[in-house]
Amino acid sequence: MRVLLFKLLLPVVAIIGFRNPFYGLCIYIGFNIVRPEMLFWGATTGNIIFKVGLISTMLGYLRLRPNLRSLRSHGAFWLLLWIWFATVVSLWFSEYPLELQAWYYSSELFKLWLLGCLILGIVYRKGQLIMLQNLVLACVSFMSLWGIEQYFRGNERIEGLGGQDSNGVAALAVLYFPIALNKFLTVKEKKRKIVWLISTLLIAGLIIFTQSRGGFVGLVAAVAYLAFRTRKKKSLIVVCCFATFAASPFLTKEYIKRLESITVEKEERDFSAGSRLVLWQAGVLMFIDHPISGVGLLNFAKAKAPYKQYLAGQVDDELLDYSFQGYKVGHGIYFTQLMAEGGLFLTIPYLWLIGGFLIGAFRIGKIKSKDENTVLLDLLAGMEAGVVGHCVSIMAINALFMYFLPIQLVVGRQIMCALKDQ
Repeated sequence: MRVLLFKLLLPVVAIIGFRNPFYGLCIYIGFNIVRPEMLFWGATTGNIIFKVGLISTMLGYLRLRPNLRSLRSHGAFWLLLWIWFATVVSLWFSEYPLELQAWYYSSELFKLWLLGCLILGIVYRKGQLIMLQNLVLACVSFMSLWGIEQYFRGNERIEGLGGQDSNGVAALAVLYFPIALNKFLTVKEKKRKIVWLISTLLIAGLIIFTQSRGGFVGLVAAVAYLAFRTRKKKSLIVVCCFATFAASPFLTKEYIKRLESITVEKEERDFSAGSRLVLWQAGVLMFIDHPISGVGLLNFAKAKAPYKQYLAGQVDDELLDYSFQGYKVGHGIYFTQLMAEGGLFLTIPYLWLIGGFLIGAFRIGKIKSKDENTVLLDLLAGMEAGVVGHCVSIMAINALFMYFLPIQLVVGRQIMCALKDQ
């Protein structure tokens, strides 16, 4: 029955996307969060929704005869295109045999560029920007509820939710948590306050139940940055104090032990955390040897072997052997995926995309403090905090192919454009 209803939904999605590209875009982004496999017990039955949603939305956008030249005036247009092209270059010039899925993942980044173009061309009005973020938060809240339910049914670290491991799930939640929290702090209507409180609690619960160290550190970073940017600083301090006491019963002994491993001496650190630090060192050495285009997309596992000898004597032998097992990937987006696999040609546009957004948002927040801008500025402050927390969360995972951060960065740039026009 579920499959039949889903198939009946496909033509509806196609019609909506063609007639109203904005709603088609909302559906596509929503299904990237509440993944079809969550609805089909892990099966790939529903993946066709992505093709239907993206193609129908593109056709609907072109039907409106947009000014395609205007897209080229957006910095995000060129940066996303550069990121995709940099992965292609890394594959072209790689001296290692390519992974079977390397070109597939490169094509995923091309689709991300297309998605960015649609956001830049379709989502630019104040109402659209707010509606899109509210929809995304609703999807993340639903996913959080689903994940918490999984936790109490035995999936102790909520693995596999939305196709992500526990660290990826936590990083996604951290990206959106400050937005929900800031909405709760700043809205005046009681009903809306209750809605955003529920959303905040669900997303926070998801982060805690993943037991992800990166997620916890990212959460702390996001809240700290939000305390700097929100106009409700006193309220945030009160909420944080209350939340600390309220959340403590849910921190299991195993989770507390995992969190303690972040700061303990390296001799006591577990292999999971310790191996990441070793692999990051190997990634830096790899980058020094291949500074321009890297070793090639997904090639870190193959290229790391020669660097074991360079780290011998600096690292415990048992940890070194564990870290350099053949299947071990980089587990770090900055030192391994970007620097080692893509070199400067990939690292520069990726960091520029993030840094440009944060710098621009900070500047515009200082000069656009009029009453009519309050809603967008509050939204932007939450997005900034989410981006900072997310970037901290993904330090220890391979996150280059996660759509969520680039989507937020492009939407954030559109919010800044909307504020400049006011």
